[in-house]
Amino acid sequence: MSDSLLPRAPPPGPLLSIINRARVIFLNNRLKQFELSAGQYPVFMCLLRHPGITQETMARYFHLDKGTIARTVKKMEDAGYISRRVDPANRRAFCLSLTTKGSRLAPEILAIDQEWEQVICNDLSEEEKVQMLALLKHIAESSIQTIRRLEE
Repeated sequence: MSDSLLPRAPPPGPLLSIINRARVIFLNNRLKQFELSAGQYPVFMCLLRHPGITQETMARYFHLDKGTIARTVKKMEDAGYISRRVDPANRRAFCLSLTTKGSRLAPEILAIDQEWEQVICNDLSEEEKVQMLALLKHIAESSIQTIRRLEE
């Protein structure tokens, strides 16, 4: 009998869901010391990579409604991690960036990200990691294309 808790040939949807739930639990556990949550993590990482991005662009990037991004940004702004400034190109929009407090936290957030990667890839060879990332990227791109078609 196998030690696996999963059915013999589970479909990809439930597997992806299990991985995502485990990641959310892991992130919430590691981020609580900074009064951040798994829901705020993608916003933090996006601002690390794209300082000055607008809330609207971020909402489109994550395929979330503007209200969800606005609430997340407000919590992070209240915690001192994010600053908002009026977009000079569109006075009704806000550009977002990490504050000094947020920037100082970046190495620890990146370390948490690397820790998760080590957890899920621990038993994989380098070749398997490359294959896994290529497959996941393909699945993600297909998913995004499907969402875009649905939104048309």
